[in-house]
Amino acid sequence: MKRLSFHDSLVEAVHLKNLLEQAGIACLIRNEQLCGALGEIPFLECLPEVWIRDDTQLARAERLLAELRSVGPAGGPWRCRDCAELNEAQFAACWRCGAEDQSGAPPE
Repeated sequence: MKRLSFHDSLVEAVHLKNLLEQAGIACLIRNEQLCGALGEIPFLECLPEVWIRDDTQLARAERLLAELRSVGPAGGPWRCRDCAELNEAQFAACWRCGAEDQSGAPPE
């Protein structure tokens, strides 16, 4: 087994684990339960880690991780049709009023 990465949050680690498993790469998360020990144990020891079970899959997993980190949100900013607020591309709903992105509302 080889460690692929460590993450600031368990959510990031679980997301990566799910993507790897969808690609057929068996992996596990270590330190999943250690956030409760933060303060008693140095914080670097508590960070969630993603480990690859089969060492021969490590290079493939590293490529997938690099792809994941290089991809930004698709598209550009969009303007809400309900309240005219400008929202960044990563938001699927308006941060101001909660209306969903209806694509096709270009920013002005």
